[in-house]
Amino acid sequence: MTRPLLASLALLLGSGGALAASDPFIGVYHGQGRACFGGLFLRERTLEWNASFFRCAPTRYRRIAQQDGARPRVALELSGKAKACRFKVVEIAYYSEWSWTVNGYPSLEAYARRDQPGWKDSDAPERQIASCGMRKD
Repeated sequence: MTRPLLASLALLLGSGGALAASDPFIGVYHGQGRACFGGLFLRERTLEWNASFFRCAPTRYRRIAQQDGARPRVALELSGKAKACRFKVVEIAYYSEWSWTVNGYPSLEAYARRDQPGWKDSDAPERQIASCGMRKD
């Protein structure tokens, strides 16, 4: 890894912690469509995400990034990674009154490089992310 990437990861990892029960991200999210059909359950200490092509059993997490304001988002690093889950980082972002975007990344590096040009254009497994539009109950 390059030094700027390592520095970015260090900044991300410095803001860890679980979410509080009153946090606006806590709740149940429902996905639609072939790949995203299922649900994501974000609780105070665990995240569970079940969809058509993967199953993430309830897993502890820590917050690695958060943005508040008109378009809040949070990135959570899962403490374990079961083969059926495929993700190490899950990002939840507010999109509109009725919709949230949920992205699953296979590694911290994939999450850190998500905005780099060409990163998502590869079929390499370490670059394959899940991106689901979901509604929150």
